[in-house]
Order: sequence, then C-alpha cells, then structure tokens
Amino acid sequence: MRPVLVLALGGLLGAAACPGPRPVPPPSPPDPACAPIGHFAFLGTDTDIHRQGSSIRVTPMVDVSPAGTQELPLRCTSDWSVSGPARLSADRTMLTIDPDAPVGATVAVGFRHAGERVEARFRVIGRDEVVLTGRRSQRGIEGCAGADRVGELEFQPGNRFSVTFTPFETYRDYWGSYAFDPATGRLRLTVEGGNFIPAGLDVEGQAELSGGRLVLRDMFLGSRQSGPPPGGCTYLF
Repeated sequence: MRPVLVLALGGLLGAAACPGPRPVPPPSPPDPACAPIGHFAFLGTDTDIHRQGSSIRVTPMVDVSPAGTQELPLRCTSDWSVSGPARLSADRTMLTIDPDAPVGATVAVGFRHAGERVEARFRVIGRDEVVLTGRRSQRGIEGCAGADRVGELEFQPGNRFSVTFTPFETYRDYWGSYAFDPATGRLRLTVEGGNFIPAGLDVEGQAELSGGRLVLRDMFLGSRQSGPPPGGCTYLF
C-alpha cells in the first residue's frame, strides 16, 4: 500500500506546480467618443479657399445628425497622410500648401477611423486669384436700415449659391446658380428655388474682396422686415 500513497502524493504536488491558464480579462469598453454608432467621420477645414502658401486648420469631425456635427478626438484617428504639394503639422491640426504649388494641383489629406479610410481633397488656387467660394455671415450693411441680417451666404463649387437668414441645421431660405466675372466684379444670382423667397429681390450687382472680406454693392438679398430700397444695399461679409 505504501507505493500507492507515494504516487498519489506525487500527483498532487505535480498539479500544484503547474497551475492552469490565467483568466483572460474582459476587453475594455469602446470609447463612445470614437465610435458613435450609425454616423460617419469626415475632415473639416476652416476655409473652402486653398491658396498657394496658405495655412489651413484641419479638424477630424463626425456627423451626429440630426444634432449636427462634432469634433472627433485625435486619439480616435490614425495613419494620417498627405499627398500633393502640401505638408501637415506634427500635431495634425494645420495643413500648409507649398508657396510654389502649381495652380490647379490637388492636395489629399486622410486618416483612418474605426477601420475606415477618411479623405478630403482640395484644389490649389492662385495666391491672388479672386474666388467667392465659401460660407460667410453678414458683418454689416449700408443703405438698408431695418433689413434682416443674412446669417449665411454660401457660394459653392459648380457656381451654386444659397442665402439663409436664420441658419438651422441644413435649412436654406433660397438658392440657385451664380455668374461672377473676376475682371469686372459683376455678380449675377439666379434664384431657382427656396423655402422662403422674399419679394423684391435685386440679385445683380458688384462683388469685391478686400482683406479677405466680401463686399456686395447695389443688391438686395431680401428681408421679412422691409422692401427693397432705391439703389440697392451694400452688404459686408
């Protein structure tokens, strides 16, 4: 009987010397700021005008409609890249276009989020090229006392425009196409539709850019408060 006890004791010692595998800890819960369910990421910029030698702030964003959009923390992004005549700052917040970048060249900036590639592409324009593209808010007005303030005047690629008095999500008051002659400054808007099209619009006049500000002369973009004045208004955006 003695040998049997020895073997049994040896088996117990062997079991104690070889513990089983350690339990695997549960995975960390996903960061809700990095993976909003059902929404998509994109790259936002502080301007729609990408001139030779300019520096542009870039911000990863996520669409959270119907609430709108919100900033995507940089920790939620990876694998940033730039192609074309531009460079990205070390902190991934500023894109600088080369001073001698060819006019018309394409710059692409991208990153990875939640396993998907996100990319934005920009067309380089000349340092002094006159363009209206962009979204602006009215800063002042002359000759139209009491007229509604234009909350957003947007000129889009493809010669499209929209006017909104009180911006809210994707709402626009009226929209259409435009023709602009940089040589003379002549601007003509053609209204093609809208939710609210004021009476008495005067949408043909002069446009000029001064110090990055847009000035529209001899035009009336509409108002709920008053009709068109004689001679039109001067809008400062």
